[in-house]
Amino acid sequence: MKKLIYIMLALFGFIAGCKKDEDPIFDDPDTRLAAALADHQAELLSASNGWKATIYPKGGKGFFYYFKFTADGKVTMLSDFNTTTATTPKESTYRLKALQRPTLIFDTYNYIHLIADPDANVSGGSNATGLTSDFEFAFTGSSGDSLKFEGTFNKNAMVMVKLSSAEEQNILGGGIKKILDESTLAVSGKILYIMLNNKQVPVSMSMTGKSFSIAGQSSSPFSFTLDGLELKTPVTYSGITFNKVYWNASGKYFYLLNGTTEIKIEISPSPLPLDITPALHTVIKTRWTSMRINVADLPDLSADFMTKYNTANASLGTYQNNAGRYIEYINILFNADGTVTFEIRYKNPASPSSYYLADFIYNMTLNTTTGIARFTLAAAPTGNANTIKSYVTALTDYFANNDFKIVYISAAAPAGSTVGGFLSQNDPSSFFYGILLQ
Repeated sequence: MKKLIYIMLALFGFIAGCKKDEDPIFDDPDTRLAAALADHQAELLSASNGWKATIYPKGGKGFFYYFKFTADGKVTMLSDFNTTTATTPKESTYRLKALQRPTLIFDTYNYIHLIADPDANVSGGSNATGLTSDFEFAFTGSSGDSLKFEGTFNKNAMVMVKLSSAEEQNILGGGIKKILDESTLAVSGKILYIMLNNKQVPVSMSMTGKSFSIAGQSSSPFSFTLDGLELKTPVTYSGITFNKVYWNASGKYFYLLNGTTEIKIEISPSPLPLDITPALHTVIKTRWTSMRINVADLPDLSADFMTKYNTANASLGTYQNNAGRYIEYINILFNADGTVTFEIRYKNPASPSSYYLADFIYNMTLNTTTGIARFTLAAAPTGNANTIKSYVTALTDYFANNDFKIVYISAAAPAGSTVGGFLSQNDPSSFFYGILLQ
C-alpha cells in the first residue's frame, strides 16, 4: 500500500510541475501560418529591382507582367496587354492571406485584372469569364530567383523571376512597348516560314492572338519579353524542339535556335501549303462544309484581298443615302450539289443585334489533281444579294475573276482553328483564307 501511495504522489507531483504556458513540442498552426506569410512577404520584397512574371490563362494567349512590391501593401505593374499597359506604371494594393495555402491576392483593380475581366471588350476573351484567368495566387514553391504560384480559382500557373537592375530600367524605359511595336510591324500581315532540312516550313505567329506554331502541327501561346517571345510549352518539328522565339532588335526579325544555330523566320510573298493528307480540295463538302472569313480574326489576309474587302465595305456604308450597312463576316458554303455560296453577312449600324444574309451562288470547276478551282456565277443574285450587289462588286468580281488553289495553310487565326487558303493563280501575292467549319 505504501508503495502505491508513493507512486501516486510522484505522479501528482509530475503533473503539478507541468506548466500550461510552456513551449509546446510543435508550434501552434496559426503561429506557423503567420511565420509562413512573413517569409513570403520577405520573398516578395527581396527583389529590389522587381519581378517579371508570366501567366498563360486557360482562355488562351500569354501575358508578361512587371511587379514591384512595397512593405506597405502596394504593388506597381506594367504588362504586355497593350502598348498603354506596357508604358504606364499603375499602382494598386495587394495582401497576403492564409487560405488553404499562403496566398498572394491582388485586391484592387490593376493590369492583372484585365485578362480576367468579364467584359469581353476589355479582356479579349468571353463575356462573363474573360480569359479565365486569376488574380489570387497560392504559393507553390521557389527555385533560385523564381517563385511559383497557382491561381486559386482557375488553377493558372504564374511564375515570377527576379529582375536585374538593367532589365528593370529597360522595362521602365519602354522596352516591352518597343518590342511590341517593332515586332508587330515586322510580322503582322506577313506569311512566315523557316528553312529546315532545305525545306520551307510554314510558321504562324499571331501578335493579337499571341500564339506561335510551326507547320500547323505544333503550337503554343506566348508572352512578350525583352528579347523575344516566351512560349508556354516547347514547339517541336522534325525532331527539333524550340523553347523560345528570339528577337533580333537591330535586324528587326525573329529567329529560333537549334543548339547554337540561328534559324531566321523569313517572309514569303504568298502562303506555303501545308503537307496534310488528304488534301483540302478533296474533303470540302464532306469534312468541311464552310469557311468563315472574319477579317478581325485573320491578320494575315493579303493586301490585295483587304483592298477589295475595304472597298466593298466602304461602298456598302453608303447604302440608303449613307444610312449605311457594314460587313460582319463572310461565309463560303461548300454545297452538296457542287456549287459554292459566297455569303456576305452584313448589319445595319442602327440595329446591330440583327443581320442580313446576301447569298451569291457560284458554280465551281475544280481540277481534282492540282486543287485549282474556278468560280462562275450560277444565277442572277436574288433577295438581299440583288439589293447590295452593286455595292460589293469589288469582292464578288474578285471571287469570280481569279483561279484559286485550295489548300491548308499556316496563317494567323484564333487558337485551335484549322485554316483553309484560297491562293490566287493570277497574282501570287493575292490570297484570302478563313477558318474551316464542319
